[in-house]
Amino acid sequence: INFCFFARKKPVLQLLVNGEAVIESNNVSSYIAHRASGSWVGVGRHSTGCVTGLSLVEFLSLPPKARVSVTYQGDDNVQGFLGLRKI
Repeated sequence: INFCFFARKKPVLQLLVNGEAVIESNNVSSYIAHRASGSWVGVGRHSTGCVTGLSLVEFLSLPPKARVSVTYQGDDNVQGFLGLRKI
């Protein structure tokens, strides 16, 4: 799975599998909890707007017919991308 969310302030995200959180961001730390490879990257304002975001690339072993969802808490003005690929 991979995702990225672009917002002015660091969002709080959860990745759910069948309604249970398996990965969640932490609004204090700069890393994703549960050994995930994501991080919040930002060095300040850019003249064209928000160009950095919270991103994650993680490999999951999903059960058959799993429901995958993401919860988001943060700025209203946000863009997000989610990708899921079977390999």
